[in-house]
Amino acid sequence: MRSLLRDNLLEVITEVSKEKALDRDIMIRLVVESIVQAAKRKLPYESIEGSFNKRTGQIELFQYKEVVDIVDDADNEVSLDEVQEIDPEAQIGDEVEYLIDEREFNRIARSARSIIFGSIREAEREMIVSTFEKRVGEVLTGTVLRSESNGRIALRFLDKTDAYLFRREQIPGENFSYGDHIRVYLMDVNNNPQKPSQLSISRTHPGLLIKLFEMEVPEIYDGIVKIVSAAREPGKRAKISVYSKDPDVDPVGSCVGIRGSRVQNIVNELYGEKIDIVRWNEDVAVYATNALAPAVIDELAIDEETGEIDVIVKQDQLSLAIGSKGQNVRLASRLVGYKINISVDEEEAPSIEEQLTRELERGKEERELLYTGITSGLHAAGTPAAEAAARRNEDVATTESEDLLGEEIETEAVSADPTIEDPKAAAVFTEPTEPDTSAQTADPSETTEEKPS
Repeated sequence: MRSLLRDNLLEVITEVSKEKALDRDIMIRLVVESIVQAAKRKLPYESIEGSFNKRTGQIELFQYKEVVDIVDDADNEVSLDEVQEIDPEAQIGDEVEYLIDEREFNRIARSARSIIFGSIREAEREMIVSTFEKRVGEVLTGTVLRSESNGRIALRFLDKTDAYLFRREQIPGENFSYGDHIRVYLMDVNNNPQKPSQLSISRTHPGLLIKLFEMEVPEIYDGIVKIVSAAREPGKRAKISVYSKDPDVDPVGSCVGIRGSRVQNIVNELYGEKIDIVRWNEDVAVYATNALAPAVIDELAIDEETGEIDVIVKQDQLSLAIGSKGQNVRLASRLVGYKINISVDEEEAPSIEEQLTRELERGKEERELLYTGITSGLHAAGTPAAEAAARRNEDVATTESEDLLGEEIETEAVSADPTIEDPKAAAVFTEPTEPDTSAQTADPSETTEEKPS
């Protein structure tokens, strides 16, 4: 910003208002307020006001003095006799206006530089709030300005508003370059100068998935098909539940589109995130069964007081119900709004603990047999070469033991997921391939079967 002198102040204001895309009248008001604030700090006068003179195109400062009989404070008081020489009708208690001269004004204006900059930034924040607060919950398209070392991405919206897409709000694995156009979900707008970004934007929020379906599916946009809820594990898998207000319109088919064209566009936008489209039902039991597809459910019990659903499946359906690392049941729980506990019919199959025990016992037996073979070879050969071979075999046995131990530790780690009653099974069972009966995936050639990542 150039020197803030009275003669060029309006020119500077016009220049900055264009650069910052701010209204010129707002800029004038901010500058007047800033100069008055600076004048009150610099001058000993108690009453100072400023105004914009439209006739001259200049900002003017005025000092006000009180009319008194005897002057005690020359900076803020003026005698009645002196005032009556100019205005015979003046009385004690009146205020007299004095224009602050140009030299004093320019000195104050220069000192007001930092205040003016602060006022401009405040005006920019207010403009962003007024522009975007009505668009919270919508999808915005931004242009990539740069990627920073801390992982956040700087975006520009409407050619004038910048915001950061933080790493935690990015889909894992995505990479963007300068000039790329990105769709994001606007979560919130703030006017906090301490925050690095006024716009809170995300590509991982479930709202982005919902809005993309609204944009892609005419039946949703027209209100015929309704989205009930959505749950995501960004970049991996998502579930969205829908129903139709028109019995002649299939909600799932409408979302999938011809040969999966509609949902595939959304999958591509979300970096390959597979999407299960679930048919909503007012009966929670039916809804939960649909949400757990492709698994086939044997029994289901709902506890409304605790907000939990206990599900029993056959042995060969357990891994499908739970999904890779608990993904399927986790998404189903979020979608339905209940905690879902998965278990196997005890009469059909041994418990998971028993299977783990058998696996560990089998590993122990193999190590014992291996050790027996090694010691037998040592007794038979008794040579340095045989001893070296034994040491090599002993190393192999140790590695196998460590592998088994590692499996046990991994199984325990999976069980930390609160949405799974016995998630250890996710590390034990291999998922069979079965077609989806209650939901459809993003790719019509695939089923909703979870595949280990």
